[in-house]
Amino acid sequence: MDYCDTNTTNHFIQVTYLLFSLLLIVTLGQLFFLLRFFARLARHPLLALPQKELSLFQLSLPQVSVVICAHNELPRLKKFLPGILAQQHPEFEVIIVNDRSTDASAAWLEAQMSIHSSLCVVTIDQTPEGWNAKKHALVQGVKTARYDVILLTDADCAVNSPHWIQHMCQPLLDPHIEIVLGFSPYFKHKGVLNWFIQYETFFTAIQYLSFALLGKAYMGVGRNLAYRRKLFANGEILERFKGITGGDDDLFINQVANAHNTSVCMHPEAHILSVPKTTWTDWYRQKLRHLSVGKLYQAKYQYLLGFLLFTQTLFWFLSILGTIFELYNSNEPIFEGIIFLFSLRMLVLLSIYNVIIRKLRIDVNVWWIPTLDFLYIFYIFIIGSLAISRKRIKWT
Repeated sequence: MDYCDTNTTNHFIQVTYLLFSLLLIVTLGQLFFLLRFFARLARHPLLALPQKELSLFQLSLPQVSVVICAHNELPRLKKFLPGILAQQHPEFEVIIVNDRSTDASAAWLEAQMSIHSSLCVVTIDQTPEGWNAKKHALVQGVKTARYDVILLTDADCAVNSPHWIQHMCQPLLDPHIEIVLGFSPYFKHKGVLNWFIQYETFFTAIQYLSFALLGKAYMGVGRNLAYRRKLFANGEILERFKGITGGDDDLFINQVANAHNTSVCMHPEAHILSVPKTTWTDWYRQKLRHLSVGKLYQAKYQYLLGFLLFTQTLFWFLSILGTIFELYNSNEPIFEGIIFLFSLRMLVLLSIYNVIIRKLRIDVNVWWIPTLDFLYIFYIFIIGSLAISRKRIKWT
């Protein structure tokens, strides 16, 4: 009996050491992402140019075509379009692509055109066979644009200041920059769903923004995205994915971005606020659409993002499993090692996230991040797996 107990104890000790070794490797992987990628975003300046230099180049800011696709969005157009039309920018136009709307959008937009000379409306009556409606609408809007810089947002989005266009254009004063990725949080509401939406949006943003700063831009959000028109190539890139729901922003960036032509804009005045989903069903459908295009990313980005999620998942799994084994085995040095690695990763993560949260001025409570970091694993595996398995997801 004593012999069996000794063997069992030795077995648990060996397993515990193995778990600790794996946790050490996984923690180092997580620290690599935190210190190499996310810390870079925390250090990134809010302004693309110093304030004094910016004032000298104010008149050199490029002319901009703001493109908005709208399908039966009259209430939101009435609410949010005035803020876009009132932007303080030397020269810009706003193109509304009225896509198969059956509400009173057409009449209202026609009235607005008589008031605002910068407003242009493109009307679409039917989507061609084989095309996703949103992509087709976007192609028509960009083809109509008069100016070199295209700035995208959605009909359900609100500008955060009258300087949105100016801030998004500042990086484009560098002739080598062709793409500017912006940040688009959601309006804050009460409830668990909105609580998680705020974090998921934040975590998605720090990934694509930090990757872009290191020359690995793989996506942007169409609610706040600028690029030079020449990249669009008359919609040829979007035509490759014309039947796929989603991806008019991230798949496009995935194809045209490179290590030198992409910048980011983090300034709070450049944020675009979007209306969040208010039911779990609507949010689930939206996430399926967003995540379903990830399998079409370039392989190198799939591997990087997969490694980030894989190490995050293993970190929690090994920390919990190692603690359970230690409660049975009572190997104090190993238990202290597990606590140290867990605390180290959390300390670095919270420190970097806190800087980014303050810089972005968003409403995410840093003390809830450990819980949300854990819950995110279940979200991405459940929704992500379903998104990969679904062949076709409708937009509108």
